Amino acid sequence: MTGSLFVGWPLDVPDSGGSLDYSTDSQCLREALWNVLMTNPGERLMRPSFGAGLNQWIGQPNTQSTRQLIASSITTAVVTFEQRVALSSVDVAVDPNDAARVLITLSYAARGSVAAPPEQLTLTLTLGGG
Repeated sequence: MTGSLFVGWPLDVPDSGGSLDYSTDSQCLREALWNVLMTNPGERLMRPSFGAGLNQWIGQPNTQSTRQLIASSITTAVVTFEQRVALSSVDVAVDPNDAARVLITLSYAARGSVAAPPEQLTLTLTLGGG
């Protein structure tokens, strides 16, 4: 393992030799962000407010108001729970191919890294329609 500033617990199974492959640097941050986004508040022991709880939006109408609330919950959760990331924007837009889905794009950079390049994490969430 290198002397990386960011090392994360592996979210994968051991390899054929039984070793775990730890995530480092940008992959570590992507997995940490994914964890924050997909964890519902109340699911994590000892940290009941942890998470953005994106699953709570499934079945909700795909309106401008809902998209703003999703962006707000993401921003609040990332700023609160993932301080290794400098979040520059959260974009929640209607999927042009499916009116019931939204495309969520987080633009961020790693804090503490010299000249860290900007990164993006994009995911799709299916809501209930418009």
